[in-house]
Amino acid sequence: MTAWEIVVILAFTSAGATVHASVGLGIGLVAGPALIVVDSGFLPGPVILATLVLTARHLIVDGRHADRGTAARAYIGVPFGLAVGLAVVAVADESTMRIVIGGAIVRAAALLLLGVHLTRSTRTDMLGGGAFSLSLIAAGIPGPAAAVAFNDLPAGTYRGTMGFLGIPVSIISVALLAVAGEFGSHELELTAWMMPGILAGLFAGR
Repeated sequence: MTAWEIVVILAFTSAGATVHASVGLGIGLVAGPALIVVDSGFLPGPVILATLVLTARHLIVDGRHADRGTAARAYIGVPFGLAVGLAVVAVADESTMRIVIGGAIVRAAALLLLGVHLTRSTRTDMLGGGAFSLSLIAAGIPGPAAAVAFNDLPAGTYRGTMGFLGIPVSIISVALLAVAGEFGSHELELTAWMMPGILAGLFAGR
C-alpha cells in the first residue's frame, strides 16, 4: 500500500464506520466507492467482515430491542438472496463486478435520497431478507435494502434486528465466498487494513 492509499482507507473506513455505528448502515455505501478505487478486492469480502464487526456492536448494545419476529421472517428470504448473489460473484469477472458494485452503490444512494419506503408485511420482510443477503454477498452493501424493507422500525430496534440478521448472514457469506475462491489471503490483508478505521468509527459513533 502507498501512503495515500493508506490515508484513503483509514479516512473512508472510519467515516463509514462512524455512520454505520450511529444509524445501522453506511460502511459499504460511504467507504465502498473509495475502497474499490484502491483495490477492487475490498468488495464484497473485506467489507462484509467489517460489517460483521459493526453489526456485533449493534447486537451487544441494541439486541434487547430487536424485533425477532421480523428477523425470523427475513431469514426465510436469505437462502434465495445468497444463492443469487453468489452466482453473480462466481460468473462475473473483475470489470463486471466493478459495474455490479458501482450500480449497487448508485441504486442504494438513490433509494435513500428518495426516501423509498415499503408497507411492511410478512412478504416484504421475506423479500427484505432476500435483498439484504443478495446485496451483502454480491456487493457488500446490504444496508439500503434493509432500510427500505424495515423502514418503520425505531432506530434501536432496527439496529438490534440487523444484529440478529446480519451476523449469521455475514459469516455464511464470507464462508461461501471462501469456498468459491473469492475470499483468501489477499482479502484478509485488505480486511486488516480496514480495522483501524473500523475501530475508530466504532468509538466515534457509539
